[in-house]
Amino acid sequence: MKLYSRPLSPYSSIIRGIIYAKDLPVKLIAPPPGMPIPEEFRAISPTKRIPVLITGSGETLFEASVIAEYLEEHFPETPLLPADPKDRARVRIVARIAELDILAPSTQLFILHSMKERDDAVIAAELGKLRQGLSIVEERLSHGPFALGREMSFADAWLTPIRFIFNPLRKMTGLHDLLDPYPKFDACAHNAVQHPALSRVWDEMGDGLKAFQPDLV
Repeated sequence: MKLYSRPLSPYSSIIRGIIYAKDLPVKLIAPPPGMPIPEEFRAISPTKRIPVLITGSGETLFEASVIAEYLEEHFPETPLLPADPKDRARVRIVARIAELDILAPSTQLFILHSMKERDDAVIAAELGKLRQGLSIVEERLSHGPFALGREMSFADAWLTPIRFIFNPLRKMTGLHDLLDPYPKFDACAHNAVQHPALSRVWDEMGDGLKAFQPDLV
């Protein structure tokens, strides 16, 4: 199998964390250089986004949530979803809210703060969305050692890359106390380094940030 991925991409990092946790033989491949990814990449991914997984049979899969579910179903030996349906739903809820209501507004805040002319009203609106998402996730997290108990799950695969981007986000925005009301989400940084797969993802993202924007390290 092959995975098109970039070290700093949160979505790619989610899938790498799952791959590392399951110890799968997947070759990592960088997409064509450039931001955004060049048009030629549509020949591999119609959305022109990463990650993209090429399966052993040659099937092309894209969108992180789809790839994650495929890997869980195809390689169940190291499960990252609990056996109980209610617990599986809890894990999926945290992962979904983290993606849509934390990662999405965080990405927008990076973009908005990089513009020469900033729209304070739009920034405030995205910040409100972000805080709402953080509150929803915070209410559902356990006190460790992982997001929802004593075993790594999909929730940790999502939360680790998302928590990583808050270090450069707080530096860029000057909102150094942004995570003070969310101690369990904040602790994901500490929890990540306790697990080899998550620690590996964290370090890769750190290397990617140094190469891409060293002033935010």
